[in-house]
This record gives sequence, C-alpha cells and structure tokens, in this order.
Amino acid sequence: MSEEAEWLLINLDEIVAKRQGLPVSIPVPKDEFQKLQVAIAAGGAKDEGLSSKKVRAWCSDFLNNSDIGKNGAWRKKNRTMVVGMEAFVDTGPLWDKAQRAFQENDYEKAIQALKRITIQNDADDSAKLNLASAHANMGQFEPAAKLFKAIKDTYAGDPEFHVAVAQVHMRLKDKDAAIEEFLNALDAKPDHTGALDSLAQLGILAKVYENPKDATSLIYVRADSVIDYLTGEWDKEERPLAFYLEQIAYHEREQRPGVVLAAAERAIKAAGAAGNERAELAMIGALRTAGRADDALAAAQAYAAKAPKSSGAQVEIARSLGEKGDEAGAKAALDAALAIDPGDLIALMLKFWPDDPNDIASIGAMLPDLKAHVEAHAESPGAWRTLARGYLAVNRIDEALDLFKKAVDLAPTDDDMRSEWWAELAKQQRYEPIIKDSLAIGDMKAHDWRLRWNEAEAYAGSGKKVEARACFSALNFDTDLHVDIRRRAKRAVASLDETLAADMGITP
Repeated sequence: MSEEAEWLLINLDEIVAKRQGLPVSIPVPKDEFQKLQVAIAAGGAKDEGLSSKKVRAWCSDFLNNSDIGKNGAWRKKNRTMVVGMEAFVDTGPLWDKAQRAFQENDYEKAIQALKRITIQNDADDSAKLNLASAHANMGQFEPAAKLFKAIKDTYAGDPEFHVAVAQVHMRLKDKDAAIEEFLNALDAKPDHTGALDSLAQLGILAKVYENPKDATSLIYVRADSVIDYLTGEWDKEERPLAFYLEQIAYHEREQRPGVVLAAAERAIKAAGAAGNERAELAMIGALRTAGRADDALAAAQAYAAKAPKSSGAQVEIARSLGEKGDEAGAKAALDAALAIDPGDLIALMLKFWPDDPNDIASIGAMLPDLKAHVEAHAESPGAWRTLARGYLAVNRIDEALDLFKKAVDLAPTDDDMRSEWWAELAKQQRYEPIIKDSLAIGDMKAHDWRLRWNEAEAYAGSGKKVEARACFSALNFDTDLHVDIRRRAKRAVASLDETLAADMGITP
C-alpha cells in the first residue's frame, strides 16, 4: 500500500492509547476505516479491530512503504508521531516474548521483556500494567506498587485495575489503601464481585443471603448495619414463625448474635401463646454470646419458670451462671437439666467433659462416671450417644460405633443422631453399613441433608460413582436446601463427572 491516498491517519484518545499500548496516531488503510469507526466511538476496543498485531502491521507498512511515510520533510515535521509508531513497531517481538512467558508462568522472563518495552516506549502503560502484575506474581510487591502508582491516572475508573492495586496493598499490609482501592472499584462497577468479596473479608461489608435457599438473594451490607438493614426488611410485612426460625439457624452459623437476637424476638412474637422453645433458647444464647450475661440469665430463668420441662432452659441458666463464676449454681442447673432429660447432649458435655476437649487422659478418667449415668438411664438415646463420643475420643472405635447404633435404634426418627453415626462409619471407611441403612429407612429426600450427603459419600467411597453422582445431583437440585450446600453438591457432581470420564477413557 504505497499510495498516499490509501491511508488515513486517525487520532485515539490519549488515555485509550496508553491503556492499550497503542500510538496516539494510527495509520489506517482506507478500506479498513469504515470498520473501525464503530470501534473508535466505543473507545478503541481491541475486539472491534484495533488489535496490537494489526496496528503494528499498519504502522510498519505506512512508515516503510507509503509515500508520505517515507517523506523526510513529513517525518521531521511529525517527529513525535513517527517516534511513537517506530517504538510501537520495534517492541512487537518483545511483546510476543512476554506473552509466551505469561502463558508458561515464567514471570521472570516476562519481567525482562516488559522492562525492555517500557525503556523503548515509555508511553506504553499497558506494558507497565503487565510488568506490575508480573512483579506481583513473583511476590515483588514494592516494585508492583510503584508501577501501579505511575499509571494510576491512565487506569483510573477501571475496576480490575483498582482491585489489582488493592491486592498489592493488602500484601504490603496497608489495609486503608487497599480499602480505598476496593471502593474505587465499586465506584466504577457497583456489582464487582471481587471488590465486594474482598471488602467482606476485611470486615467492611457482610455477605448476607436474604433467603438462605436462594443464591440470587445474596447482598452485601455494611458490616455495622446488618441488623438495621435486615430488621427493616423483615418489618415491611408480617412473617411466619418458620421464616424467623430459618433466619435464626442461618445467622447462628454465620456467628451474628445481634441478628439472631432480633430474629428470635420476632419468632417468639410470631409463635404467640403456644411459644417456641427453639426461639426462646436462641434468644438467650444470643444474649450470652453478645456478652450480656445478666440479661441472658434473667431471660433463662424467666423461660425456665414458664417452661419447667425444658432442659434447654436449665442448660442456659448453667451457662450464664458459669460465666458469672457461680460454679455451684451452674452444677445445680445442669443436674436439673439432666433430671428433665438424662440425654441432653449439651448438659452431658458440660457436666462430664473436661474443659479441654482434647485432654484424652481426663476424658478417660471421666468415662466410668458417664457410663454409670448412662446405665442408670438406659432408655435415653442421647446418653448412649454421649458415651459413644467418649469411647471415640479414647480410640475405642468398635465399641463407639456399636453405641451409636444403639442410640439410633432407640430414636430411629432422629436424623441428627443417625447422621453422626454414619459420619463416624465413613471415617472408618465402613461404607456398606451406611448404604444398607439408607436403603432400610426409605425415601432419602424426606430426611435431613446431612444423611443424604453421608449416603452420597458412602456410594463414592465404595466405588459406586454413578449412584454417588445421582445422590449429589439430587442435593444440587433440591431448592429447599441452603444455597451453599447445593453449591458443594454441584462441585461434587463435577468431580465425579471427571473421574467417570477418566474411567471411560474420555479426555476433556
């Protein structure tokens, strides 16, 4: 293309050119210009035709073959433009070398190539950005930070840039600077997941599922405003007791006692005169966890008076008294709890277990007393279950598994108890008893998700991958389950698909 009339010189926005590492002025063949008009109006997007490879070819052809490009007077008059094009053309092989190095994860080689590019073409901020990333990948955070600072004006408003800078600040232990950059990313893109997740990890935001069963209900709330936000939403309409019980369970797992307290108070109100022990105990526990021991004790005593057959109320009294240093009062409350329910798991653990749950010697020493209690209340499944835990702790595995089975036989509808038995069987790789028992209890979908998960793992552990996949798939598609459980099941299905494909000799 040597005739002057075949070329048009177009000017890019300076920031766009720096971001893409392109010359500010670009020679474009006339027949390509129409194709590029849309791209230039959109900011010079590479995927619309302004790829570096193509522009280098144009610059080289223009400078070496066109009449105007070879004209000495023109070149002298437009020296800055010519130097920019020449530097861009000359750095092409170095860019190819850097890209190959990145593909091979050879960041040292990438750094060498990119440094040469920045020396030859100081206006190439794209090279500086890639150089900063290479330094960061090498753990060289100081030079990375210096380069990011040098190009901050070029990439201001680019959310990915701000997140990359923030991550370097995090590695340099500069939390305030990192937070500022994450906020800059959100200013540019309010739904940027990386920035939102990072601010949640820093404790600035909190990740909250408004509906724990719906992945699309995930929101990010200021950590110091979670209670105000959620209660504001809850109070917009009347909610049933089941809603608040679900919220209690979810926020207990997330260790948000303030939210649990708010949900429990509303659950108690929704329960009305019938009352609800789960909500009452959740409220007391939330008060205690929040450091309000006196309020927790008062609430526990009030509930115990209202529900004299609640062992849980006595347990909460014991816990609150224990925190206040009243050991005698705590012991009396535990005895009262076990008089109501000899198999109350928490009461048994508090009464018999040592303060250090890993103190094997102390656990062994308390077993005779625990066994005597269990034998005196042989009808209590919870008591046998607790003794099974004690035997596990001292490595009396077979006896422990037998006691778990005994407890399950006494309470065949208790999915929580059965899931613990199955989990311990799985730890010993005794999968067949799990599978046999799962077939015996019938429709697994009607049971707790933990049992269904145990069943799936038992099939996988025994080499029955197709059956395991079916079980995990059922969990994945069960919209009544918490979204995190369904995601775990989906990952398990994907993992099994890989192994099944490998077994069949299929390569991805």
